[in-house]
Amino acid sequence: MFWHPKSPLSPEDEHWQIECWHWLLSNFGGISALSGTDLILPTGTFFPPTEHSGHERAHHIFTCVAGYMNISVEQFDLIPQEDSVDPALGPLMVVQNAPRSPAGTFSTANGANLRITYDPAMLDRPDELIATLAHELCHPLLLSIQDPPPGGDDYEEFATDLATVYFGFGLFGANNAFSFQQYSDAATGTQGWSTRRLGYLTEPEWGFALAIFHFLTTRPDAASKNHLKPSISTYYRKSAKYIGANKEKFEHLKGARPSPLEAEFGRKPL
Repeated sequence: MFWHPKSPLSPEDEHWQIECWHWLLSNFGGISALSGTDLILPTGTFFPPTEHSGHERAHHIFTCVAGYMNISVEQFDLIPQEDSVDPALGPLMVVQNAPRSPAGTFSTANGANLRITYDPAMLDRPDELIATLAHELCHPLLLSIQDPPPGGDDYEEFATDLATVYFGFGLFGANNAFSFQQYSDAATGTQGWSTRRLGYLTEPEWGFALAIFHFLTTRPDAASKNHLKPSISTYYRKSAKYIGANKEKFEHLKGARPSPLEAEFGRKPL
């Protein structure tokens, strides 16, 4: 009896992701442009150390992220959000449903710079900040596309997450998609477990997306395997085996045709 690798996604989620990859390829330069996209790693080579702190450090990271996406930072205002409310008020008092700032936001107004905000608490979690900034920078790129993503406008945020993989930032989104960890606060005497969700794709969907990225770019996947956290790495390996055994489902993505302007010049800078 032969064993056939199974997809970690449902048929519906797999179909949507394949269609969304086709949509991204058709609008951002096709396979030739994607093949030239670096897999961005959480290393000093991609993000040189800086002596800056606070907002200046955030802007340094923002400039690095935008540069790898061929986006000019001059058209953006990067703004730190106000600090979130600390839900732990004492050893026996926790505020239920305390308001918390989103990781990041993107907005635009006629005649004004594009605006991106970020949670300053992420300065202590630079990988999470990078994932957030890449996601927010993908918003204006996707808004430049006339047609909505597969599934319509309701799937815009999911397509935005997938676009971060397309532009090389999949490791950051995948590793920061979900965390479950123990915490303690000696000052208040509180302890317990905390969960945090960043982004819209699930861990299996991130693993599947990274596997498609490597399949289409034919890049060695050792870097992804070495930098992915174990839970995502498991989904990535399953996805890579499944794609390798079912190449006919994905080969057509390599033939996605960009618009004539994109085909001639590659992805236009924002």
